Amino acid sequence: MARVVITNTATTSWVAPKTCTASIACWGAGGGGGSNNRTGNNAGCGAGGGAYASSDVTITKDTSYTIAIGAGGTGGNNNNNGTAGGNTHFNNNAIKGAGGAPGLRTTTGAGAGGTVANSVGTVRNAGGAGAVKVATGRGGGGGGAASSAGTGLNASTQTGGAGNNGGGTGGNGGNPGSNGNAGGAYGAGGGGTGNGNVFRGGNGNNGAIVIEYPDVIKSEVAYEFALA
Repeated sequence: MARVVITNTATTSWVAPKTCTASIACWGAGGGGGSNNRTGNNAGCGAGGGAYASSDVTITKDTSYTIAIGAGGTGGNNNNNGTAGGNTHFNNNAIKGAGGAPGLRTTTGAGAGGTVANSVGTVRNAGGAGAVKVATGRGGGGGGAASSAGTGLNASTQTGGAGNNGGGTGGNGGNPGSNGNAGGAYGAGGGGTGNGNVFRGGNGNNGAIVIEYPDVIKSEVAYEFALA
């Protein structure tokens, strides 16, 4: 089985090498963690992980398919919210994994995971949610990304949510006076900052498209035997 993994957000198309049935999986990108520059018990909130969607589709040799890889959200800096993770899609949203929501600077602004409702595919699973800040001035963790096996796990206080079987694990929230941690591949949310000035929430991880198709299709096998 051939396997193509695309994570570069600058890639906008993919050309099918043969006509066959392929499995196409899309991970949405994780959101960026929030930043809160106050001291004491204040801190930034974690962002949501990306959703997963997949379908089996017929691809046609030499056909160029439009794709988009969602960019991971940017962590907020110096008392600003993070930004949302982008959606990832194949063939003009025929298959789409939704990006995660950002973590906010407010103490109750945890980001939701990418949703099933905003995803398209035969299999759809939601990303995990980020966590709110911890009372001791520690940032909330980022949500884990989903996969074919199920939803991404929610963050638990400062600890990022685990990714599900191929989805990335969310970034941990920052300790007091430190940055939040970035989400893991693919598509996990970033952790929020710890308390204090001029710290940045963790960035969300980019989304991804994984394409799997047979190395040799049945007609090719039969032809090889005929020549033997």
